[in-house]
Amino acid sequence: MIQFIRKNHHAIIIYSLLLTVVLLLCFMVGSKVFSMLTVQSLSMDTRFVVSRLAFWLCFAVIYWYVLNKEKQPLLLWGEKRYSIGFSILSIFAILLIILIGAVIIALPIKLWGTLKVSNAMLLMLKLSFPAKLFGVFTAGVLEELIFRGYMIPRLQLFFKNQHLPIIISAVLFGLLHAGYGTIINVLMPVWIGLVFGYHYYKYRNLKMLIICHILMDYNALIGFFHIKH
Repeated sequence: MIQFIRKNHHAIIIYSLLLTVVLLLCFMVGSKVFSMLTVQSLSMDTRFVVSRLAFWLCFAVIYWYVLNKEKQPLLLWGEKRYSIGFSILSIFAILLIILIGAVIIALPIKLWGTLKVSNAMLLMLKLSFPAKLFGVFTAGVLEELIFRGYMIPRLQLFFKNQHLPIIISAVLFGLLHAGYGTIINVLMPVWIGLVFGYHYYKYRNLKMLIICHILMDYNALIGFFHIKH
């Protein structure tokens, strides 16, 4: 990991992290407003694709800032390479751990009678296959690059406690999904963020996480095992 000596470098990174939070907040609010204002004039597919393009724009701004202000790579931690066998086993283990956590999180919510699929998720299930595929790819790549690859190593520069950066990143990841409107849509991403964050901290491999993320979102929106209504 790249370390800084001069305080102004730390200040630049703080501004970078704040910029990222502001951009993500603007993306959340903007997507909601855009969806409401254009509901009669644009198709659901068009609104969805435009919102995802806006997410790519947010990432482009972050990437530009990193290259031109921080003057360093987006990923401070170099990617470690592993065998295909280890990668497959690791992906399987991650998905299994997330599944176990999902059951534990969903059970009390179901017992309280508040477990339901959000309206936003139901609308996404009605999207065309190309729109869904674009959304799956966008989330799998950009969310891992931003919340794990970009955010965690930079937060590690400011905390002696190695757990805090992972927790902060996971919480922000969960809040990004608050727009779906249900508590499960926040708690599950927080859990996923924790699992992904600790895996990235230990193994320094973002590719495995991107694959896991794409597989989960693909199954949720397109696969055979997503909830049907």
